[in-house]
Amino acid sequence: MRSNDTIFNTIDNGIIILDENLNILAWNRWLEIRTNILKEEVIDKSICDKFSYIDEKRLKRKVKAALVTKSPSYYNVDPHKYLIKIKINSINSSYDLMQQDVTIVPYDIENKIVCLYIYDKTALCEINSKLERANTELVDLTNKDYLTKVYNRRYFNDYSKKAIELAKRNNQDISVVAIDIDRFKKINDTFGHTVGDEALITVANILRSNIRKSDIVSRFGGEEFVMLLNNASLTEATVIAEKIRVIIEDTIIKVGDKEIDITASFGVATLNKENDENISITLQRADDLLYLAKKHGRNEVVNSL
Repeated sequence: MRSNDTIFNTIDNGIIILDENLNILAWNRWLEIRTNILKEEVIDKSICDKFSYIDEKRLKRKVKAALVTKSPSYYNVDPHKYLIKIKINSINSSYDLMQQDVTIVPYDIENKIVCLYIYDKTALCEINSKLERANTELVDLTNKDYLTKVYNRRYFNDYSKKAIELAKRNNQDISVVAIDIDRFKKINDTFGHTVGDEALITVANILRSNIRKSDIVSRFGGEEFVMLLNNASLTEATVIAEKIRVIIEDTIIKVGDKEIDITASFGVATLNKENDENISITLQRADDLLYLAKKHGRNEVVNSL
């Protein structure tokens, strides 16, 4: 077999020629350079013996399919994303191993021989990863508060409409908890906006860490946050709010040599489905209850007038 011709050894992708038993009949220069394995080391050896991580049954099945149909066949390299393990020596790549596409092409049907083409798609994967990260960042910029990284008011309004429809369809409760950091203006005026920002971030992280995956927390502006608790009765929502209240009360914010105690007040309201109440009315009731908590002395959870 003429495995040393110009095209075979200068083409910019890997080429392996196999018989039906997966024995290697040819191994081109592209593979020699990238694997540091010379053709003399692999010729007449089973590709699966040489590279034990290859799924032998699946590769044999795909080789047979290419020979029977007399047409090229794409070989899915999942879960590894490669057929032959090839290291990437670049500090700029986020991948340690070359990402590959593999196509099996009939080479000599009479002698049951196929050709495997290995294409390096690492650069394409890098571009796709960057695009995915950029899209995620764009979604975050649109839906999340820039400082605390919890959802913003616009996202809350959009999400709550869908959540209410689902709650009504499934005959489930949905509760809203309004939260306000106590004496936040005093924190800013006394310690500066850096400490104030740290207080906002700390409270946001506490809220996010103590709700379920089905719930959301958003910053409504200033020091006010709102939680939407799906499938949560007034009693259940109050228990969650009280747990969070205690955590915040026990939290000390350290910025430089400063240690700041913080507390927060909570108003809890549950959507009245019988009166076909919308989220704005429920939120207003939660705000009214929050005002009562402030009036009563702060650092309190109030769930009824």
